[in-house]
Amino acid sequence: MATGNGFDPKRILSVQINRRSFVKGAAAGAAAVGIPSVMRPGRTVAQNATLNILALAWPQAPVEQQLATERFAKETGIAVTIEQTQYDFMEQRIQQLVAGESKDYDIYHYDSQWIGGLVARNALEPLDGPDYLGNPNSMIKFDDFFPELSYRLAKYPTEDAQLTAGNFGAFANTPTYGLPWSLNAQALWYRTDLVPTPPKTWDELRQMAKTLTTGDVYGMAFQGSRAGDYISVDFLPIMWSFGGQLWDPTTYTAEGYVNSPESVAALQFMTDMVNVDKSVDPASGNWTINERLSAILQGKTAMSLNWVPLFGGIAEDPASSLVAGKIGLAPSPAGPGGQAAMYGSQGSGINALSERKAEAWQYLQWLTSSDIQRAMMDEPTAGFISARKDLRDAAQFPWQRTLLEMVPIVRDMWNIPEYAPLLQALQTELNLGYIGRKPPQDALNDAAIAHQAILDASPGKATAGAAGAASPAAGTPTP
Repeated sequence: MATGNGFDPKRILSVQINRRSFVKGAAAGAAAVGIPSVMRPGRTVAQNATLNILALAWPQAPVEQQLATERFAKETGIAVTIEQTQYDFMEQRIQQLVAGESKDYDIYHYDSQWIGGLVARNALEPLDGPDYLGNPNSMIKFDDFFPELSYRLAKYPTEDAQLTAGNFGAFANTPTYGLPWSLNAQALWYRTDLVPTPPKTWDELRQMAKTLTTGDVYGMAFQGSRAGDYISVDFLPIMWSFGGQLWDPTTYTAEGYVNSPESVAALQFMTDMVNVDKSVDPASGNWTINERLSAILQGKTAMSLNWVPLFGGIAEDPASSLVAGKIGLAPSPAGPGGQAAMYGSQGSGINALSERKAEAWQYLQWLTSSDIQRAMMDEPTAGFISARKDLRDAAQFPWQRTLLEMVPIVRDMWNIPEYAPLLQALQTELNLGYIGRKPPQDALNDAAIAHQAILDASPGKATAGAAGAASPAAGTPTP
């Protein structure tokens, strides 16, 4: 997708790593002897150990590798090798490793939606016991982190509606399987030269998008592809803000929720912007994150949802953006049912089959310590913001401050083991409704039928609501 002016969006979506250089540096650090154990004070862990980490290919990974080599390896004698995998292949790779009972990696950096499946396969080491967070000498506590961010990706099972309501106490005793790693949420990106004041509501955005659409620029950009989770992560914040819900986790009910009038209105809103208002590029029915990001960076759209801080830093980079210095960030707009931002964070957990759990725990404590988290925040190429409460005031870049502003309104999709088929069914029907192949009501009715069949067959239905049975349901179903 390179263009004649040298702009190449693929360049900003990939990270090149010199494996030879960082492995060499890590190995040099491993020559140290007498490795103190943070987990068991007064004892040591194996000398010349090497931790292998499987990570998503996000911008922070090479910065993490550099810090691990320059600091952790030299301080502890434990070498660290971080292997990156593109997001589209990461989940399948972890599933294959888990199915094969692999010990190749000591730490997995995983997406929030995957935690239910990983827990069901006993793939992640529980971290609440006396060897981990339950140890009074632990360098970190789970309460060090923003609960809105950490509970969704590290504790299981939870219920998103209760977390949205701030009812974190309902899950105080829920098992913990990881710690925050990469934090993200979708904000509204807008051209400051075209949009002096960003819209606060979706209705305002729609009207503004009509006015801003010209022969060269569309008012708004969506990613409408049924691949991955692309159309879902643009649809869901609109659905939630319209008052819709995906399901009721206390009863495992989808019918009357994903196809409620509020949810249908959200999909109708999106398809009308494309097919009626014509303020969204009709080609967006095939768009993924690449095309949507390119549209805003190449100046082809005035507004778009997009991830911060994952891509926030490139907005000011002339080498990556044709409109550098002209992109503003604002919280995801509100609707008649409130305000919601799409959550997209990842956690870090210990492989339950690892033979280096002590070293892995020492690393996770080091990685999530205030000093290292701040060092990563201070490096703009890392695209990083910490989940630590004590680093709230350390945010210095606009994309960091925008994410922190959205912490109270983040929402997430399912994280149960059946999330993948649920997502696939939703993706297909949303895309058909978006491009006008089906009326939105029909599309979401078909999604509800597919979802209900999946949920009815889930072993989790028998124990649904056990984590917070006293709470109200996630929404009110349509009769």
